[in-house]
Amino acid sequence: MTEASPAEALCVICGRAGTAPMAPPRRTLARGADPDDASYSIIAVLPDVALCAEHFEDVRRGELSIGWCDAEQCRLYGEHGQPSPCGEPFKTLKR
Repeated sequence: MTEASPAEALCVICGRAGTAPMAPPRRTLARGADPDDASYSIIAVLPDVALCAEHFEDVRRGELSIGWCDAEQCRLYGEHGQPSPCGEPFKTLKR
């Protein structure tokens, strides 16, 4: 699978031209023994999120939430709670 260039980015919800990029979220994968000590955290920065203008506005207004499927065969964005291609639901992302 090849990754689309920014000029070819597609909306992660509908597949139309992704004209409104969002900064990639960070996801904490593991923490050390002391949960207050962030220096022992493992944080993954996910790829940029591309959205069409309509879905960008929906996310900005809080009417739509973007999720992520971390299953090895997916590793994709989609609408939170909806099934990903592997069948697992897209899970909430926290910034």
